Amino acid sequence: MAALAPVFAHIDQNAGKIVADLQELCRQPSISTTHVGVEEMAALVQRRLERTGFKATLHRTQGHPIVTGIHPGAGKKTLLFYNHYDVQPVEPLSEWTSPPFEARVVDGHVIARGSTDNKGNIVSRLAAFEALLAVRGELPCTVKYLIEGEEEIGSPSLETFIPANKGLLAADGCVWEDTFREDVPVLDLGNKGLLYLELTCRTANVDFHSSNGQIYENAAWRLVWALNSMKDEQENVKVEGFFDDVAPLTAKEEELLRRIPPYGGEERKRRFALRRFVRDLPDAELPRRHLTEPSFNIAGFDAGYTGEGVKTIVAGRARAKLDFRLVVAQDPEKIRDCIRRHLDKHGFSDIGVRMLFRSYPAKSDPESGLVRACERASRHLYAKDAVINPFGTGGTPTWMVIRGLGMPLVSTGVGYVTARTHSANENLKVEHLIEGAKYMAAICEEFGSR
Repeated sequence: MAALAPVFAHIDQNAGKIVADLQELCRQPSISTTHVGVEEMAALVQRRLERTGFKATLHRTQGHPIVTGIHPGAGKKTLLFYNHYDVQPVEPLSEWTSPPFEARVVDGHVIARGSTDNKGNIVSRLAAFEALLAVRGELPCTVKYLIEGEEEIGSPSLETFIPANKGLLAADGCVWEDTFREDVPVLDLGNKGLLYLELTCRTANVDFHSSNGQIYENAAWRLVWALNSMKDEQENVKVEGFFDDVAPLTAKEEELLRRIPPYGGEERKRRFALRRFVRDLPDAELPRRHLTEPSFNIAGFDAGYTGEGVKTIVAGRARAKLDFRLVVAQDPEKIRDCIRRHLDKHGFSDIGVRMLFRSYPAKSDPESGLVRACERASRHLYAKDAVINPFGTGGTPTWMVIRGLGMPLVSTGVGYVTARTHSANENLKVEHLIEGAKYMAAICEEFGSR
């Protein structure tokens, strides 16, 4: 790492400029759900890549633009970086301590929608490349960049863009978007899949006065009973076939799992006012359940009257949103079919099942050279071994690269568990932004020089 000392010094000397760059990106709204500011953001990202020295291209899609870039490097290897420029909606506005697109720096934190997810990661990487180029005049390896604008809505355009542009994106490995870390980086080597279903129940074409509750069927109760048939109070999933395709862990994955530190359960309970953990699991058992098991979650439920005050009705319709985090090698379409069969078998054939979204689970090789490079970079920067999670937890579409391009992948970057991503007062600590730029420079160096 001695060879990188001047690069790190350059990053430190330009810390104020790096923060200003983040503020510039965060001040441009780019909400993919409502399409607000997306075109302007894509153009800004293209200009920002070009300013760093990349040959950048803005690709039109059926949805939001995708921006790619390439910068040649000294070594024989090529490293692909992925990020997204779109952000979540900002509501509720009343919970923000400062306007979400003002990007104020408060107590050493940039507070803005997108500050961590994902614009802070874009800026940290560009800052790393700029420092390497300023000090050395070249990058350690050829760098390709892929920045999309639909990650927060499931990346529908990316699913067709990647197979149509395999040559453009070809590389020896991919550094994906950020993962959250506490004291050292986490290396996620993939992601769980995601299935999102909408269940609907209609028992009448109107809601009735609740004095008829003794004679008219209530759609809310019927849907509750259907949901209750699928999962019990001990968190046991009772849908036949749900676990059929769950792949056993390899010996290497078991080893990595043992090395993941226990979760700080009491701290999480305090911070988030948690009543308890599922099954009252102790800290040491939380990582295994969280990382290696699929979930069966009710994401939303509505029926009848849900406004303020009193309205006495029998609900004629009810709706539930379910999401399932799936592990290798579960298939979202097969899980949807399991849900349909279960409802039919248990007398709920009238309940509708509609798939709103799906993505596939994928995992990368924990023995790859890219993992080793990230491990070495973490050791040098933080004087600690990175935590390697071979499974991933979120729904970001790493499967499109792991399966579609056949290259090793590591998700790592900036952003702590306290960054409040997707929530009001999303933030990124300036110190972590600067550390992240050094970390990305070290990854390029370690990957390109071996």
